[in-house]
Amino acid sequence: MHIELLRADIKSLKVDAIVNPANPQMQHVGGLGRELVREGGRAMQEASAVPEPLQPGAAVVTTGGNLLCRFVIHTVVPRMGEGDEDAKLRAATWAALEKAEELAIAAVALPAMATGASGFSFERCARIMIGTTLDFRARARSLQRVVYCLFGKDPHDTFERVLKELES
Repeated sequence: MHIELLRADIKSLKVDAIVNPANPQMQHVGGLGRELVREGGRAMQEASAVPEPLQPGAAVVTTGGNLLCRFVIHTVVPRMGEGDEDAKLRAATWAALEKAEELAIAAVALPAMATGASGFSFERCARIMIGTTLDFRARARSLQRVVYCLFGKDPHDTFERVLKELES
């Protein structure tokens, strides 16, 4: 399984699935979730509706709708101050990769999850997400490519440095 880092808009990527960091209610009201629903179609919002709030690390799959991807994997990410945030972000990353394997897809794209309103620094996020992805490699069967789609130079540089450090 190859890990790739790109500076791009995640919605523009031709991958099998995009990962959306979601809130426990799967309400997609802000950030990337709002953009995915706006461009992917309202059916995505309705398909991911849950009767009760989900725990961090839970994941729900919907169609990609009008997006270039076939699927969107919505995974619940922690917010700073909840407690045990690192373990919860690791669980969210693992759940997204596990769902990609269950879908038997070859390529998945992830943003720097929990760095927006959730309050994680890019450094902390990179260490957790890349570390989790490296740990997941042994389980990967269909998943050949994990793309970290990073918006901006600083996040990209941070992820690149952390990836080099953790792979060495």
